[in-house]
Amino acid sequence: MSVKSWNNTRMSSSPRLIPKWEDLKLLINNIQKDIKADGKPKNDVVVLSDWPETLYQEPHHPQSKPFICFYSMNVNYFVSLNWVEPSSKQMQAVLWVQKKDGEMEGKIQKMKFHVMDQVPPIKAMVHTGSYHMLIAYCGDMRLWLFEDHHRAFTSLGTVPCRFSISCLCYDSETEMLLSGTLGAVVTWFILPNGQGLQMAQTVPMPGRELVQGFSLNGPQGSLLALCENKVRVFTHQGQGWLEEVKKFTPVASGSSITCSFTCVSQGYFYAGNRDGEIHAWGLDRGNFLHSFQAHSSSVICVHSRPETHTLLTAGSEGIVREWNLAFGNLLRQLDIDEDLQQLQFIDNTTFFCQTTHTFSLHHLPYFYSLFNVCGSAPQQVQRVCCGHNWTRILCATKDGLLRFLSPVTGDLLVITWPLLVMDQAVAWAYDPDREELFVATDSSEVLVFDATRSPCTAKYLVCTSVNPGDRVRCLAYGQSCLGKGLGGLMFCGHESGIVRILSHYSCARTETTVHSGAVLVLSTLEGPQENSLLCSYGTDNVIHLTEAVLQNKVILQPVSKILCSCPLKHVILLPGSVGAITENHCWHLWHYQDFLTSSESKQSSMLKETKCLHECAISSFDVCLSLKLFVTGGIDGSVRIWDFHGRLITELDSALHFGPLCFANNRGDLLLTFNQSLYLVSCLKLLHPAQLIHLTILNIADEIQEVPKLFLPSFFFSFETVFLPKFVYLGQGLQELQGLEALVNKRVIAFDNTVPHVVEEERFMSSVITEGPKLHFLEDKDVDFSTLDPKHNRPLHVVPAQLRLAGWDGLNPYHILQCFFGHGRQWPFAPDGYIPNSVIRARLWPEGTPIFLRCDMYPSYQDKDWDMTELSPRTLVKEKISMSKRENKPKQWKRTFLDVLVSMRNQNWMVRNLDEGRINNLIEAILNLTICCSVEQYKKYIHVLAQIFATYQVSAKLRSEAACRLLEDTTYYNPWIRELAWEGLERLGLMSHLFAIPLAMGLMDSDENVRTKALYLMIRVTGIQTKTMLVGLLKKQDTLQEMQQQFIGEASLDQLLGIQAKDIQFLLTHVERRLNENLTLSSRDQPVTFSLDISRGGELEALAEETLIPLSEPERITKPRKRMTRVQARSRNLSMYGVICGTPYPMGNWCPPQGTKRQSL
Repeated sequence: MSVKSWNNTRMSSSPRLIPKWEDLKLLINNIQKDIKADGKPKNDVVVLSDWPETLYQEPHHPQSKPFICFYSMNVNYFVSLNWVEPSSKQMQAVLWVQKKDGEMEGKIQKMKFHVMDQVPPIKAMVHTGSYHMLIAYCGDMRLWLFEDHHRAFTSLGTVPCRFSISCLCYDSETEMLLSGTLGAVVTWFILPNGQGLQMAQTVPMPGRELVQGFSLNGPQGSLLALCENKVRVFTHQGQGWLEEVKKFTPVASGSSITCSFTCVSQGYFYAGNRDGEIHAWGLDRGNFLHSFQAHSSSVICVHSRPETHTLLTAGSEGIVREWNLAFGNLLRQLDIDEDLQQLQFIDNTTFFCQTTHTFSLHHLPYFYSLFNVCGSAPQQVQRVCCGHNWTRILCATKDGLLRFLSPVTGDLLVITWPLLVMDQAVAWAYDPDREELFVATDSSEVLVFDATRSPCTAKYLVCTSVNPGDRVRCLAYGQSCLGKGLGGLMFCGHESGIVRILSHYSCARTETTVHSGAVLVLSTLEGPQENSLLCSYGTDNVIHLTEAVLQNKVILQPVSKILCSCPLKHVILLPGSVGAITENHCWHLWHYQDFLTSSESKQSSMLKETKCLHECAISSFDVCLSLKLFVTGGIDGSVRIWDFHGRLITELDSALHFGPLCFANNRGDLLLTFNQSLYLVSCLKLLHPAQLIHLTILNIADEIQEVPKLFLPSFFFSFETVFLPKFVYLGQGLQELQGLEALVNKRVIAFDNTVPHVVEEERFMSSVITEGPKLHFLEDKDVDFSTLDPKHNRPLHVVPAQLRLAGWDGLNPYHILQCFFGHGRQWPFAPDGYIPNSVIRARLWPEGTPIFLRCDMYPSYQDKDWDMTELSPRTLVKEKISMSKRENKPKQWKRTFLDVLVSMRNQNWMVRNLDEGRINNLIEAILNLTICCSVEQYKKYIHVLAQIFATYQVSAKLRSEAACRLLEDTTYYNPWIRELAWEGLERLGLMSHLFAIPLAMGLMDSDENVRTKALYLMIRVTGIQTKTMLVGLLKKQDTLQEMQQQFIGEASLDQLLGIQAKDIQFLLTHVERRLNENLTLSSRDQPVTFSLDISRGGELEALAEETLIPLSEPERITKPRKRMTRVQARSRNLSMYGVICGTPYPMGNWCPPQGTKRQSL
């Protein structure tokens, strides 16, 4: 995603997830009315569950094969016209009625009707809405017409159709019947008063495709027709005519589409096929996004839940699965029964299904809705007060990012930059007055970020103690009105028991030894306060209350202390009291006013303690002060809400494992974390009606809805080293500037749509999620459901199996913000408004940069006398032969071109703009150096090329030449080189989906690592995950023609590969014989071997002449010997440039292989 598109999507806030106060009160009043109308007393404890429920189940005779049709008119109806009871052979019409409201809400009522005529086995049936008719097709070239339940399903006769019908659909908007058949869609008019049918139009399908199904939930009300292996989109043109406007075609999949679903709110279209695969497209452009293996058999239903950002799929093997769309992992699954024939969702949580033996109705509830997708596992979430009616949600994730989220919309407001030092972050606090974010880094140093921009820039570093071993353990910020401009104070607790105040004012910098051991917890009151109270707890098992008082300077004045009878895990300061969770999982509440005059001996009698809150350790804790409630989360994933007296209010009974949590606001809305995302649970669901009534009395004002800040990375983030001013506290309110501290900056932020991900500089793009599991294929045996809870017959509260889908990086590929300085265009000044660093140095230090500001971490390269004798492979071969006959002689060390490239790689390519000629010289020189080099050198060359291709516009000629060189190297005898060549093709952005052709050869490579790399690229680039999909692509008649139309630079793909039709047929034969269905090499087959014996120097020249070519000989784009003639002069020209480049951002299209010769140094 470019910066421009990011700006356009984030300039305004998203829709509110938290209703306005007036709307909330109306919702609460409606709930109260429903309770009064119901007249039933509600249970005191609210239990929210997402366990699946079976609402109704009834068996039928296995030989009858009844067809069940669903329709809804204020009431849900399920009807079968050929139902046979298990113990009877009498056919009858059966109607099941499910009311949506009233006392019978959700209950199923069964009604039986006598059938006058024996109905043949029904293949398809639909209800016609206001016409009150059922129209069925029974495989006899006739359409059967029946009255609906209003007239006891009386037969209305038949209408001949003269062709076989595969599916039926009724469109209530146009009041037309649609039927699918071989090669056409036939539309029908329904005659007035339901007197019969009249054929309207026959809409032919291209290639006489069989129309297998319809869906009315297409984009903008369009009609979807499932036509064999593609989905066609039609719009109504009047008089029964349909016009095709779009089609969705899977990449390299020939399996028939069986079901589909359109999710307009998320902009995705999903389809399932007979091979058990799920395909996803973007709605707007119809672009293919991803596919994955969801089931071992045919997919019969796919349904999206945008509220939870999950996808539900059902397979004919009898399993319903729920997938997390952000990371492609399986959340849970429900076993229905074997031989599942039909499954249809009637709303977002309820579906009916039919098997060979039963008809059943099931409920899949959920009580949470998606709040924010983090991109990494949240480790802590907390509410931060920024001002009057202004709060933010601070979320710390496993990838080292801190982010502020809007508590109203869930939008990402601000995010920190992923400096390596953030891996050591142990505590954080926010100063809203100065908009500074303080981060303790598991040392005596505190890093301060500037939160006025996104991403937050590192502002300065504070060394809080002259003792480097005195670590900062905790931080807290308190807003107060002390005078002298002190709007608030930042407190930090140390390993030594000292509590310090960090401030820009010398009068506020103070320190006091409060505890005899390490300070574990600091807590202040939320929002502006008259008194600046601080609560601290340490390893000495004592809670201290202190107050910051301004005299000539700020001092920490003791107020009271509380001796704890057992260790505490969580401590919070409340108005008039202190709350804590003990190590024994109990809640303690002390009213600290009672301790101001009492002796320590009387404290135990004033202690208010509850029973054990959880059976396990409590890992998360937060308080909703306005409702006097607190929430606890156990390490087993359980979540419970209590009042201050320790009475249980709400319990979450979930099949999921919840992580860190906090209240989103003072209304009682709760934020939960699981699946690397935050989810919202509304107070309307959480709270008992009594609490809701109390909530309406509080009259809580709406919180400020912030607009997200634009994501505009600073120019300085392009450097590998970031320098910050470092201040050292010397005591007695003194501090001094020690100089500049260097922080390592080797990570960038990539976006999956609007979800940030941390990417390591040297990391391959497939490993963007740093903590994610390794790539593997999804198999049913990977799901462990052996441990079941007797209550639900489901898994216990443990982390569910995180089954990673092969090649899944989210529905949207990650986009790194690259070239955000204008793609090489000249800028009169830096785009972020900063004066360039070089200008500052030139003005401040005309005689040169002072030694303490120099940041050249690598040797300078002023020596232009390079040894370029290694550049010719022929020369190298001869030299190695001669050197094998004599001993090496000492010679003077000279800098090689590789040394310069390494130094250039470790600097930033954006410091200077190189013209096209210099870039061309550099690329040509590097390509020639790859002909004869070691594996380590080859890796560095590929790395530098990736930086150049990501930063500059490379000419078409050099793109072709780079593709040719790397394709040749994919057949080199050294497997390390082959693997790096595959990697280089992806990193340079040269691949396309047709790359499946040469990748098929890589799947049969002799080296396991090379095969693994080829398998990953096959899935990542082409979307092909099975042998069937690959064979389908190789059998396509137009594959070679597409390769001829696919250009990489100046050369077409078939030219680069030198491939002909006979080569594809030859490759097809090998794929069918040597690969398993999951594209791994068959154990009974031997891999393709690449070997050269270089042990004898006499054979070296002969081996240098060999060329390994897997396919037919290609036409050479350029000759290595011809390229070598100019490399020395061109390389020396590069010595005049201080060439620069930052982190590699490999993006782009994709590409293929060949054979060549090289000798390793």
